[in-house]
Amino acid sequence: MHPLCENSLDIQGKSYFYASEFPFDFSDVLGQHRAKRALMIAAAGMHNLLMEGSPGCGKSMSIKRLRYILPPQSIEEILESNAYYSLHEEECELSPLRPFRSPHHTSSRPSIFGGGSIHAQAGEIALAHNGVLFF
Repeated sequence: MHPLCENSLDIQGKSYFYASEFPFDFSDVLGQHRAKRALMIAAAGMHNLLMEGSPGCGKSMSIKRLRYILPPQSIEEILESNAYYSLHEEECELSPLRPFRSPHHTSSRPSIFGGGSIHAQAGEIALAHNGVLFF
């Protein structure tokens, strides 16, 4: 049996897959109760989120834990993400975790939006499809 199929939920006849291991969780984040609540609301509704604060207050630490509380993925969503990764010529692995992309602040426009002159590749926006794009 493939590890993807080990943990699934059936909701109205459709299967959703989730991870059972969470290397990062919010127990590491001290305080920041409003930020944690905002992340839970954003995750539950798949909403966008803009965090602002001084350096070192826990924004990055909190965002890196967001992918572990996002809703489970359907097989269609998993295959869409893998299709973008295969276009980007990265190793594809069927994973129930939603993608997390964090491009460097000096990344070029083609690396963010995709494209290229000789070999067009998917950009960070496409690679973060159905997941988290963290700037």
